[in-house]
Amino acid sequence: MICDAMMSLWRKKRGKILAVKWGYNPNSSSLGVDVTFLLFGMAAIALFTPIVSLFLRSRRAKRLDPHQ
Repeated sequence: MICDAMMSLWRKKRGKILAVKWGYNPNSSSLGVDVTFLLFGMAAIALFTPIVSLFLRSRRAKRLDPHQ
């Protein structure tokens, strides 16, 4: 009897977990931050790639030029 009373105190009625969803919320504002970061990041890469390649090609051309 005492054991049953202790068990009922230990087992209080709690809320239930209705569902577990893995992933992210597409309506979240963090998705907007991610998309903005990706857009600006890709724009920066598209801008700096030709500049870096021009710099590297000019250094290589100077090194291989026999007249200098």
